[in-house]
Amino acid sequence: IRNSRYLILKSIKIKLENSLTPEFKKILELTKSLTSKNNSKLYFVYLPEYSRYKIDYDNTNYNLIKNIVTELNIPFIDIHKEVFEKEQNPLKLFPFELFGHYNVEGYKKVTKIIYKATKN
Repeated sequence: IRNSRYLILKSIKIKLENSLTPEFKKILELTKSLTSKNNSKLYFVYLPEYSRYKIDYDNTNYNLIKNIVTELNIPFIDIHKEVFEKEQNPLKLFPFELFGHYNVEGYKKVTKIIYKATKN
């Protein structure tokens, strides 16, 4: 059953990726245009989810999103690389190492990276 569920979910994921990519890109293009018209700066902050560190994670969506953001010349603030990848145990940045939002320590580290990347 586990293998069947995995195959079904994987095929759904591939269909979603192929259909959502153009819409996602269009939304980012429109957002970039709006921020430019308003003399603002757009940053894309990638906040990794708990499952990325708990299970064998598939980087397909991460790579797809990062490529689109980079292609559009939008600064990509990669919290995975800047914070979580540097931790010996990235799960310690979640409350009791369980699923959910980041804990206080996690948010402090994220905040420092975003501040550093956006101060000009």
